[in-house]
Amino acid sequence: MNILTVILKIIGFLSIPLVLFSVYMMVRSIGRARRVTRKSLFLQLGMSPVFLIVYSLFLGVSIAFTWAIPLVVLGLGVGGFWGLSTALTLRGSQVMGTRSTWYIILWGASFALTQTLALFATEGAAAGGLATMVFSMGTTVGMNAGLLLRHHLLLSSGSAGGSPA
Repeated sequence: MNILTVILKIIGFLSIPLVLFSVYMMVRSIGRARRVTRKSLFLQLGMSPVFLIVYSLFLGVSIAFTWAIPLVVLGLGVGGFWGLSTALTLRGSQVMGTRSTWYIILWGASFALTQTLALFATEGAAAGGLATMVFSMGTTVGMNAGLLLRHHLLLSSGSAGGSPA
C-alpha cells in the first residue's frame, strides 16, 4: 500500500461521519418551507449524474449498465413518488416547497454504504455499493424533474393555496 492509498483511506473514513452529520443537519431543517427555483432544480438534476461519474472514477469502478438501467428506472419512479410528497405553494410570484426527509435519508444511507464498501471491501463490493448510488441518482433525477414540472404548472396556473401542484 502506498502513501496516497493510505491518505485516501483516511479521508474516506473521516468523510462517513461528516456525511452522516450533514444528513442529520439537513433533516432537522427540512420541515420548513423554502423557496424552490428552477435554477436550483436544474442544478440538482445536473449534479447528481456528474457526482456519480466522478465518484465512479475515484473508486476506479465502472458502472455495469446491465444493473444501472433498471436501478435508474426504479429510482426515477421512487423519486417521482417522493417528489409528490413535497408540498408546493405559491406566495406572490415565488414557489415555496416543504420537502420530505425520505430522499435525504436514502441519499445519506447510499453514500455511507458506498463509502464503507469502498474502504473495506473488494472492487466487486465497491461496485455493488456504487449500484446504490445509481439508484439514488435516479431518485434525485425523478424527484427534481417532477418538482420542476410541478413548479412550472404552479406558476403557469398562478393559483395560490396549499395543495400540491
